[in-house]
Amino acid sequence: MPVEILEILKVLYSYCSMSRGSTLVWGTANPAGLNNNYKGVYLNEDDVKSMISQVSQANAAGSPIPVKLEHTGVAMGRVVSAWENKGVMECVLELNETILEGSIGAEFLRTGICKDLSLGYTIDMEQSKGGKFESRRKKLNEISVVVKGARQNCKVKGMSVRPY
Repeated sequence: MPVEILEILKVLYSYCSMSRGSTLVWGTANPAGLNNNYKGVYLNEDDVKSMISQVSQANAAGSPIPVKLEHTGVAMGRVVSAWENKGVMECVLELNETILEGSIGAEFLRTGICKDLSLGYTIDMEQSKGGKFESRRKKLNEISVVVKGARQNCKVKGMSVRPY
């Protein structure tokens, strides 16, 4: 069994006691990070690791990273887990279908209206001595379920059949 499938099964198993009305979604939140020499707006390898760490830290602090629909509105769920698989950022999201936004988001996924994931993050920029702007810290604000993601291959790979 591939490593990523085992990882997903572990995460899903650990959340079997979630509240009724939750739908789990698994997908790719970011393609493989660029070389660490890259200092632009996309994520490099270290940025991917940082985003994964931010998810863990937010969950440990009791204030998980929210899940939104098209980067707008109120949260419709939370990021349950994130990990790196061959440089790619994978994640499991929990959508709360007991609220309107979560119910709509889950239905958009089920019907195929939304098929992609997208990271919402802010960047601290700094101007180098040569006048070039470079990114420094990137802070993960949310992960969105979207119709068409900005990055290639950031797809929803699976979801629970119905809320439980």
